[in-house]
Amino acid sequence: MRKVVLRWRLSTIEASKDLSRLLKIFDRFEVLAHLGVSSIGIVQLAEIEVKEGRDIHELNELDGFQVMEIHEESEDGILASILCSHSLAKSAIELSNLHLQPPYGIDSKRGMEMRVTGLTGAMRRFLALLRVILPPDKVSVITMRGEMVNGWSQVLTNRQQEVVSFASERGYYEDGTKVTIKELADEMGISRSTFGGHLHEAERAIMRKAGTDLE
Repeated sequence: MRKVVLRWRLSTIEASKDLSRLLKIFDRFEVLAHLGVSSIGIVQLAEIEVKEGRDIHELNELDGFQVMEIHEESEDGILASILCSHSLAKSAIELSNLHLQPPYGIDSKRGMEMRVTGLTGAMRRFLALLRVILPPDKVSVITMRGEMVNGWSQVLTNRQQEVVSFASERGYYEDGTKVTIKELADEMGISRSTFGGHLHEAERAIMRKAGTDLE
């Protein structure tokens, strides 16, 4: 079993015809969850920051994307269901023994990052496809069996460990703290929803482990 973190620089995204068109409309397109998968594509729950003067429905003019439903709008962006049939996302979903892990997405400042977990053979096939579709600038491959660090790698993902450790260091869990998730997210260079999602899932996992240990 392997976990792969894939990263594309902004310059690489801008050189891609399809994805560069996304950046003309949005500052951030972040997939929070997969709501459904079919032969047509993936229904993604996405949080989207639209550039000033642009409209989310311009997404319908791009190949591989369709706005299905807008759920809510806030200062963090627009929460919407998007049907994605782009070859990059579909290739990760269609390969057996492979899991594309939300959240992931594209950002007008930081480029794009995806996290994929799967069996070694499936991972090799996926990386071979990527070299044709959109070669990543950085591939970090981690053998899952070798991730044991203080036992927590069995409970938390690397990213969850990072956000919990950072939140603790910044005093987020101290009584009377004024530190907010938004501040922590900004300091780590990720969106509030992404940071909050990782932190929430990490806290749930920690409490489940604590409950099991106390039984």
